[in-house]
Order: sequence, then C-alpha cells, then structure tokens
Amino acid sequence: IKYFRDAKITLEFKNEEIDLIEFYLKFDKRRSRSNIIDSVADYFTRNSSNDFYIIKVGLKYLIKLVKQLTTLIEEYGPGASGTIHHTFEKMQEIMQQGIFQYTAQLNENKLNFMQVNKLDQAFRGKQKENVRMLLDMVYELDIFENLALISTKLNLSFADYDSSDKMKVSLKGLFHLTMAQPVKNDIEFEQDKNLIFLSGSNMAGKSSLLKSLGLVIYLAQLGFPVPADRMKTTLFNGLITTINLPDNMGEGLSHYYSEVKRVKEVSLKLLEADKLFIIFDELFRGTNVKDAFDASLLILSELTHIKDSAFFISTHIVELAAELAKFNNISFSYLETYFENQKPVFTYKLMQGISKERLGMYIVLNEGIVEILKKAVVKKC
Repeated sequence: IKYFRDAKITLEFKNEEIDLIEFYLKFDKRRSRSNIIDSVADYFTRNSSNDFYIIKVGLKYLIKLVKQLTTLIEEYGPGASGTIHHTFEKMQEIMQQGIFQYTAQLNENKLNFMQVNKLDQAFRGKQKENVRMLLDMVYELDIFENLALISTKLNLSFADYDSSDKMKVSLKGLFHLTMAQPVKNDIEFEQDKNLIFLSGSNMAGKSSLLKSLGLVIYLAQLGFPVPADRMKTTLFNGLITTINLPDNMGEGLSHYYSEVKRVKEVSLKLLEADKLFIIFDELFRGTNVKDAFDASLLILSELTHIKDSAFFISTHIVELAAELAKFNNISFSYLETYFENQKPVFTYKLMQGISKERLGMYIVLNEGIVEILKKAVVKKC
C-alpha cells in the first residue's frame, strides 16, 4: 500500500472491461475447436455468430489487460519489493509463456477468425487457470491502489513495528477517522506503564477516543494505514473492546450481568494468551455506585499484575484514582473540560491527571427539567 502511494501508481484497468473478461471465462458454450476446419464449420452451422462475438470481445480486453500488465511491471517492477515484487514476479512467470507472449503482439481491435480460434482454445482451455490467477492479482493490486488513495486523502500514516518482546505502543496525533475536524491526541503504552485510567465528564469524548484507539490498533495489525501522524507498535495477539455493551433480554441477562460475563471472557483470554490489547468503556456502569466502585477496584488491581498486555479503561468513578495511585504501572489521563461564561467547553484534548469537572447536574439543570416539573405540579393542583 505504501509503495503504491509513494510511487503514485495509477492503474489503467476499467471495471467494465474486467467484467467482460470474467463473463468470457465463464461462457458455457463449447470452446473453439483445435481443428480449424471443424471450427469454421461450427461457426456457420450452429448459428453461433453471437457466441463468437462474446468470445471475441472477451479476448479483446484480455489482450489489452496483458499489455497493461506488461507496461505496469516494466515501469514499476524495478523499484518494487515485498508483496508487490512477489506479485509482479508471479505475473511475469505467467506472461512469459508462449501464448501470452503471442497475445501481447496482437492488435486487440483487429482480431481475425484464426487468431480468435487459437486464443480461445488456449484461454478457455489449458490456460484458463493462469488467466484466473492474473485476474485475482489484478484485484489485489486494485485494492492496494484504492487504499493508497484513501490514505493520502485522509492523511493516514503507516505504523512502524517493534519486533522486541516488550509490549509498546506509541501514538502521535491519533484522530477519529469519521470526524471532519478531529482533535489529535498522543497516547503511550510501555511495559511498565501498560494501564491507562481515563476519566472525564459527560460528553468530554471518552467513548470516541476509545473507538479511535481500538480502530488504530486493529488497522495496524492488518498492516493498513492508520489514523495517526505517527505510530510505533508491537504486534498483539488479540484486540478486545467493550464499548456500549447492551443487556441481553433473550438470555435474561441484565446490563450488569452482561458486563460481568464480558470481564470473565476477557480474563479467560488473558489466561490463554499474552500481548492482548484491551479496552473497557465505563466498567460496571450497570450497577449501583458502591458495587461499581468495589468491583472496578478489584478488577483493576488484578489487571495491574499483567504486564505483557495493554489496558485502556474509562470510568466516571474518579474516586478510584486515590486507591489505584499505589500501582506504578497505571497512568492517569482525562479529557479536558472547563467552564467559560457558565457554559462547558470541551477541548477533547487528553491531559495527564484526574478529571475534576462534574457536568451531570449541570446538564440536568440546563435542560430546565425542574422548572417543567414545578409547572406540572402547579397545573395539577
């Protein structure tokens, strides 16, 4: 993908032409006879002029494709490496066969009957699988080109991968892919600082930040361009996210019990594998404050002993911070909010420390609910 972007490769293939090649390959009429006399007789006696047209059009665009691939490899092959180099080599190996070299010399717009007969005999016969392989590689190149275009359009970058055994993630300028004007943030995980405790008021952007983080980790593991200015990461053995977890009425599970089961699933995964990246959004919000505090403290305290995985955990229960401060591998962060002219301002910037803002009551009062209820009481009296 990066090679396509850096080299500014533009493929000349047209969808409709590739579709016609596909249609030709799947054409279920008997392919041309190897004996030219029999083939000519077939053409005139079986009313197959339309069949011949389909074959001729399919071959026309197949010849054009072979020429395009030859030009592409000649132009960009010398600088290619890795996957692209391997793909170009496989293409060349196929196209160096006699029938493909013969094909490249033809004028696809002036095919005579004998040429059509010869090519159809080969390409819907012994060479059909090779043509199929060429098309599959064309589709792969098309994906690389489109991902390269998207990475340029959205200002995405490519992650650097750390091959050391120690867990590490360094993100500079992480942003949300779907926002028109996203605020960028930096996030760091190290082996000895592998748990981030995120606090922040309502609407401060915690869930959006967690989704951005989960997406960047996922894309990096695929080798895709990522929504960040720079990224360095180790490879993880799994990504687990718990964001907006619903209840399960079908199984009779409350929201809280669904949360507990999810935490158990994560624990079992941690037992099975190392180097996991785990995101929890609002642990145990489905129960009362006291149980949520106690359960969160218990789970987080145990997670601090697992040093080979990364944990990013958001919560409204800022009081947990005082209890968790004794653990050296926890970093405390919050999304900044402040009041200006008695109105909250959300910067969506990640800061070090614990959030001190409380917006729950402000939001309730700002909606005028109390005044509405008082009017309702007066009206009913």
